[in-house]
Amino acid sequence: DTGYAYAVGAATCNGGLHMVNVQNPAAPTDAGCFSADGYTHDVQCVVYSGPDPDHQGDEICFAYNEDTLTIVDVTNKAAPVQLSRTSYQGVGYTHQGWIDETQTYLLMDDELDEQYNGHNTRTYIWNITNLEAPVNFDIYLGPTAAIDHNLYIRDGFVYQANYRAGLHILNTSDIANGNLSLSAYFDIYPA
Repeated sequence: DTGYAYAVGAATCNGGLHMVNVQNPAAPTDAGCFSADGYTHDVQCVVYSGPDPDHQGDEICFAYNEDTLTIVDVTNKAAPVQLSRTSYQGVGYTHQGWIDETQTYLLMDDELDEQYNGHNTRTYIWNITNLEAPVNFDIYLGPTAAIDHNLYIRDGFVYQANYRAGLHILNTSDIANGNLSLSAYFDIYPA
């Protein structure tokens, strides 16, 4: 929306968030770094229109930084501001996540918690109404012990790729109460 690309896990910015101005795609330019929280594995950046009144219209990045959800205001690319850095119980490897269309809730996958802690696929449900104090208020346990990897939310559904369990599609209609429900799946690894 703003003409910036965000590189993560690169050899620049200590593996953190590297902002690149791509408004002229033929001549991209370095716009800034956020490396205060170290390595970033994945990120979603949006022009914020959610319920936190302090950040309306700001460009906000939701970063997945190995052991935390880190929220950064990157409106000023030369001086990004860390709004919060939040760990959670059962952390293995904070891998990836996505915010819902209302920018009120965030769902997150931890790539190693199933392996380390021996439970079924676990999706962390966060309330992000206050960007300075996000709250992991519930979890969704999937029907298998597959490692969850990436998820995306669109039109009230979560599309989640899980190792050895394929694609799971979850309904978010009761996310406010910490509930997700399995709507469909496609198993690419029946064994």
